[in-house]
Amino acid sequence: MMNFGKDIMGMVKDAAGSKDGRSADAKQEHVEANTTDADIIMFSGCQDMQTSADANIAGEATGAMSYALVKTLEGHLRERITYTDLLREMRETLEGKYTQVPMLSAGRRLKLDQPFTI
Repeated sequence: MMNFGKDIMGMVKDAAGSKDGRSADAKQEHVEANTTDADIIMFSGCQDMQTSADANIAGEATGAMSYALVKTLEGHLRERITYTDLLREMRETLEGKYTQVPMLSAGRRLKLDQPFTI
């Protein structure tokens, strides 16, 4: 299984190691400076080095990631889905059809096993 925690906190360097030579205090300051008290959660269509694809689904123009998001949520109308499962199923929907890999980012640490909410 993929490490979704790294995906989510990709903007924050690995605070556990000292490969970059920064002290633990400096690393903590970096983490705190790159977080927010707001609940900001964002799905993006692809990784930074990729391009999100346009799609034509059933004659309708849409983004590939938007299609995968709607399709996944429609499959879970009567049950809750976690952020982890939502991201995984979106990626599975696009796999083999598009090269882009949807990503999940947050303004602060996010419990990935909690139910997705809007």
